[in-house]
Amino acid sequence: MKLAELIIAEARERGLRHFFGLPGGGSPLDMMEAGRQFGLDFISVAHESSAGIAAAYYGLVQDTAGLALAVKGVGAGNLAGGAANAYFERAPVVCLCETSPNAVTQAEMVQHCDHTGLFGTLVKYQATLDPADAPATLQQAVFSATDGRPGPVLLNLPSDLGVAECGKPLAAHAPASSPPPDAARLAAAAAVMEKLEKPLVIAGADVIRAGATAELLTLVENINAAVLVNMDARGVFPESHSHWVGVLTGNYVPNIIESEIMRQADGALLIGADAMMEHVPWASDLPTCELVARPEYETQSSAPQVRVDGDLKAALQHLSNHVQEGFSDAQTEATRRQILQHFKRPGQARFAAQDIIAITHGLMPAEGFLFSETGIYITMLERLWPVERPGTYWGTAGGRTMGLTVPAILGAKLARPDIPMVGIGADGSMLMRLGELEVFSRTGIAVPLIIINDRSLGTMKSRQKSRRMPAYSLDLQGVDFAAIAAACGLRGATVDTPEEFERELKEALQADRTTLIDARVDAQAYQDSFGPTIGVLD
Repeated sequence: MKLAELIIAEARERGLRHFFGLPGGGSPLDMMEAGRQFGLDFISVAHESSAGIAAAYYGLVQDTAGLALAVKGVGAGNLAGGAANAYFERAPVVCLCETSPNAVTQAEMVQHCDHTGLFGTLVKYQATLDPADAPATLQQAVFSATDGRPGPVLLNLPSDLGVAECGKPLAAHAPASSPPPDAARLAAAAAVMEKLEKPLVIAGADVIRAGATAELLTLVENINAAVLVNMDARGVFPESHSHWVGVLTGNYVPNIIESEIMRQADGALLIGADAMMEHVPWASDLPTCELVARPEYETQSSAPQVRVDGDLKAALQHLSNHVQEGFSDAQTEATRRQILQHFKRPGQARFAAQDIIAITHGLMPAEGFLFSETGIYITMLERLWPVERPGTYWGTAGGRTMGLTVPAILGAKLARPDIPMVGIGADGSMLMRLGELEVFSRTGIAVPLIIINDRSLGTMKSRQKSRRMPAYSLDLQGVDFAAIAAACGLRGATVDTPEEFERELKEALQADRTTLIDARVDAQAYQDSFGPTIGVLD
């Protein structure tokens, strides 16, 4: 088996049917030909960063690692941008980069650079493939991408080795298991919890990875805790539950949900929480205990009284034996309502982001997936789009990423064509990914792409205003996104009322090709709505 064939065959055995990238003349062509022979379709995209994101979300919804391909040098540099997104969003992808032949020692040459340094701070594992041990190297790369908190890995493929003979794929590594929690530390955590009158639980995505959502629910109901979740853990706790409070963004400013509930609580239990999922380092003086899935993970709180490493399910089962009075339903409901008043639809607006969220949520099937990126509306989605189970909400978390929606939903829909999906993005982000609209047309993907269009980089305009700066340099040229979509072979629609939007979205959900809905919201009302959602009330 040739080296390129090994990579493709291994991916095919894991269930991949597509890989993403931009081609080149050496080993990338060998990869493409192997894909043709083995039935793994190569999806050429407009930019390598899109390939990294699309492959990462392809893998994420398939519970494996996606595969992204780039040529050496500048192509690898572009792919590193996609790897950065995968790193911050905790998404698994194998970044496969062509490199110069191993015999090349000249430091400066066309397309030649140090990929190791380029990707070094982003990837969980990196190696250069060698025919002698390529099966084991590939096996380790895939394991590293998917193990624990997923992320990107880098494999370099020398341009002269694509057709070199090597061994066959190895069976996948068995998933790593967390060690059992230490009994003494569990007892110490229980002792701290028993003293709390108003416990707060902060849950992270490691609870989902541990298969411990049922145990989390039992614990919360027994101790009557208020619940916040990390930005990447939507659905870890049902958001229709009376003790659901909101999403912890880690801003620690007045007039937001986390600050208000932390003011009422007298201690916090952090369960599988992720330090990456905060805008600033932990800034609460609440006493904390942390249940941490693995010893190598950082705690999210700065100095927990007790840290318990190991299997989260076992730890939760042990702690669930305790029953406490905690928060009443009325207290958590009152806290939510106090903060939700800052998310109300602007009464003077003809068409608002709140309209888009409410209509889209109402029309989406319960099993549908939402994909989004950053923008003024992201905090609205985190308050106004309730999530009942994991794996249905794919909003930007640790990256707070622009330009995420289009490649993310592209990869996910190719991986799971049976699942209804919708993407919500913004005009500034859409301008980053216009070239990928052609890929939607070429692949036949059918999803609604909703672009909230205020003709500016509205988040930053709002921040300029809140800091008493004059508006400067952030307005955008008006772009006819619907016309661009039509030029790429897609459906396009421009709307500026809730009624028009609802009509077009209904049609888009039934269409046989992607529909881009250019939703032209009232710009000033939209921009002014941002400040209150992040605690800025004047």
